[in-house]
Amino acid sequence: MNQLSQLLTELQQLLEEERSALLGGDPERIIAAAGRKRELADRIETQAALPATAVPPSQTLARAARYNRDNSVICAAMLRHLTEALDKLRCSEPHRSYRPDGSERNPPARHTLGAA
Repeated sequence: MNQLSQLLTELQQLLEEERSALLGGDPERIIAAAGRKRELADRIETQAALPATAVPPSQTLARAARYNRDNSVICAAMLRHLTEALDKLRCSEPHRSYRPDGSERNPPARHTLGAA
């Protein structure tokens, strides 16, 4: 197995780990996988640019591309749900005794209790 094929096999495993992290909702694992994926993509580009590098089988590339697209769909759904939740929070009516700037709408009574 040549170096590029090994890197693509590593990418496939990383995409599977990324999917597991996405489905598990584990932000630390998602961030770690994304960082490792960027690093691996750089290594793949460097290796692919070498003149002596053999072209990997098309099914290997297609499988990695499919996994990456599927992970992208999961990310898009997560982002859509998060955006919808934030929109609901933004649209909820704030407490009625305060203005948007935080000042009180109904200031406290001028007299204190017992000061009649």
